Amino acid sequence: ERPEQSLQDVPVDRASKKRSRGRKTSKAPKQRSFEETSKKDKQKSSLEKEEKTAVLHTNQASTRTSINTVDEPSKHFSRAAKRAQVKVFVEQTLKKGVQGLIAEFKAMKRVNDFTKMTEFVAQIPEGRNRYKDVGCLDNDRVILKIGPVSYIHANYVSTPVNPKRFICTQAPLPKTCPDFWYMVVQEKSVAILMLCNFVEQNAKKCAEYFPTEEGTPLEFEDVVVTLKKQEQFPFPFETKVKIMVRQLEVSVPGQPVHSCFHYHWMDWPDRGVPEADLAPIALLARLKENTAPIIVHCSAGIGRTGSIVLIEHAMELLHQPSPLLEIKDYLVELRKQRNNSIQTEHQYLYIHQVLLLYLKKTKYLDDSVTPYLDVFTKDYVAATRGF
Repeated sequence: ERPEQSLQDVPVDRASKKRSRGRKTSKAPKQRSFEETSKKDKQKSSLEKEEKTAVLHTNQASTRTSINTVDEPSKHFSRAAKRAQVKVFVEQTLKKGVQGLIAEFKAMKRVNDFTKMTEFVAQIPEGRNRYKDVGCLDNDRVILKIGPVSYIHANYVSTPVNPKRFICTQAPLPKTCPDFWYMVVQEKSVAILMLCNFVEQNAKKCAEYFPTEEGTPLEFEDVVVTLKKQEQFPFPFETKVKIMVRQLEVSVPGQPVHSCFHYHWMDWPDRGVPEADLAPIALLARLKENTAPIIVHCSAGIGRTGSIVLIEHAMELLHQPSPLLEIKDYLVELRKQRNNSIQTEHQYLYIHQVLLLYLKKTKYLDDSVTPYLDVFTKDYVAATRGF
């Protein structure tokens, strides 16, 4: 997520510099659980207990899934039927192989049609866009209805179970930190996923928009953000992935104090991929009952962010009667909502590798597939080494 061109290179439509007016959006319906609820961990940390009460927009009648398990596909439908669906997906993926998937990704060209990004272009002189060549589509754009400005570089993104499952956004700039928090409060979001660091490869990638020390609130104009507690994400398996979980309270003028949880994935490399395992699935399983939009960002809000979104999209399909088809089809649809999502072939490969590992873990792969999966994994490691 290191676009090379400058903001000044994009033509500005003077007529579209007017401030956006808020449009009414329908409230996201309550999310239905398609997964079997696993047993709760009897030794949850204090932070997990706080989180349980803070998830405000969930189906209160459903039982919360333990974060110490990785859910298996639902038993609401035939396991045999799902195995047959999964077999088609796996065979297609392994038949393409790593090189086939790379070619498939490269054939899906990334484009910027600025005629569909009028407000993004209008905001260039205002300094509210992090990168000039990472546009924000007018359709599905989040419009701020509280706070001093209406524009933020963010889009609603749908998944099979929720038309506003995610908000994909760029990393806050110093100027847009208050706008980010107005969005969190407006959308009543209780989960924020940060997939980048403040500085990466000696380049500033994100403003310090939340406090990292308890008792030291951060203020952005009239917005106050307070850290209540923090701890490492408790993965139920060994992984190199490090995620810090923070409970935050946000105060903005004219609104009740808002509590949310911030998940900072600290070691996902820019334009690269972490070591492939079930870490993203464990993280998403913890958030599955949230029905308010889950806010996700990296630096540009399209590469690492898009990877998480597509993994969740696939996971939801695996827990429904609907079949999981080719990932490329879902990427095409994702890019209609969040422009140019998924930046590199390595991220595209990572999505497939994680899903294959999950299907192996949940025993949805026949033993006969194992040798081919081993070859795919070997080729994946070779293709992503150094990224």
